[in-house]
Amino acid sequence: WSFTDSKINHLFSEDIKEIKIINPISSDLNVLRNSIFSNLIIYLSKNLDRGFKDISLFEIGPIFLGSKPGQQKTIVSGLRAGKVSRLNWLEKDRPVDFFDIKQDVIKSLVETGFNQNKLYIDDKTPNYYHPGKSGRIFLNEDRKNILAYFGEIHTNIIKKIDIKTESLVGFEIFLDNIKQSNKTLNNQKNQYEYS
Repeated sequence: WSFTDSKINHLFSEDIKEIKIINPISSDLNVLRNSIFSNLIIYLSKNLDRGFKDISLFEIGPIFLGSKPGQQKTIVSGLRAGKVSRLNWLEKDRPVDFFDIKQDVIKSLVETGFNQNKLYIDDKTPNYYHPGKSGRIFLNEDRKNILAYFGEIHTNIIKKIDIKTESLVGFEIFLDNIKQSNKTLNNQKNQYEYS
């Protein structure tokens, strides 16, 4: 759904006005989402309540910055909670962290065709990320179009939504700021076959 609970949505809205739904299908789906995190948090919480501890969720879809046409963006968002290697007897378990989610974002961008060495990272992120444990990624030094945000979700938000997990990290990739490659999969396949 592009609808979400206003109680969770406002934690991720960053001073963007919420768009209330006049006749919502339920009381907990009463606004259009400003962030996919609000929906992912709901499903993360349900899974944690069912006893799952190590969770990775993602969604691709729109977020709404206003009620007019063109005031929406297509985003890929993901959350990881819990520990890495909890059930692995070869490695010691540890909470997921900033470096895990950074690796997820960079690998995703590399898979879409970006050169990892040409990505620029700084630490200016929305206030729902933990300062010092988050970052944003640009394709160029001019820092015009943000490709992604990533990092630990701020501890104040985790307390407000009352999620019981060892660690919570997330990312947002802005698909509208990624230019499509002119090469199709068939062109790439043929190129590799005949080289």
